[in-house]
Amino acid sequence: MTKDMSGLPPGPSREPASIARDLSRLRRHGRTEGLTLQQATQILAHRSTPLLLLFLGLLGLLPSPGLPLGTVTGSLVICVALGMLLRPGRPLIPGTLGRRRLPPGLLHKLMTFAIPFVRRLERYFRPRLTWLVSGFGLVLAVLGIVLQGLWLAMPLPFGNLPFALGIVLISLGLLTGDGLGALVGHAVGLAGAAGFVVLGIGAVNAGASLTSLLPWY
Repeated sequence: MTKDMSGLPPGPSREPASIARDLSRLRRHGRTEGLTLQQATQILAHRSTPLLLLFLGLLGLLPSPGLPLGTVTGSLVICVALGMLLRPGRPLIPGTLGRRRLPPGLLHKLMTFAIPFVRRLERYFRPRLTWLVSGFGLVLAVLGIVLQGLWLAMPLPFGNLPFALGIVLISLGLLTGDGLGALVGHAVGLAGAAGFVVLGIGAVNAGASLTSLLPWY
């Protein structure tokens, strides 16, 4: 018997129309004191692990001046995604990260943005190219999330957005069986990584050109 690595529930609960509603559970649980990331994990992972990854990707899209949100979120994405492969159905959350608390104000801001955003995205997701999000395609999709989690965890100025968006799209693809949607998520992450590589090469070349103009070189 093969082991199900998706962390997805069977049958009707995979209907895409329910995804935004499931996310809204966090709003009810964290109104007064906020939520720890471990509590959010327990609430969302009960539905499915990709729903938890979707939440983390949405959290990475949120501007957070003064907070290392990208680093924390990216690290959690890596742990949860690897957990899908190593121990399905049991998200791998380090205690230090799990005890991080999302303040009520931040959680409210996230839910106010995330629920309408997910509702709009859901209109475009439907089962197609399912081989890209099942079997070996599922493994590749999860590894793609891990790689984008690594980029998300890096302290790049305004550089988290394409990788957080890529994680959101791949997670929605896993939840709805939409291989094309997941493929778009991979493409967004690759474009973001390529953009930063090009910018890095350009910065190195510009620095070398400026250095060559110095009289002592």
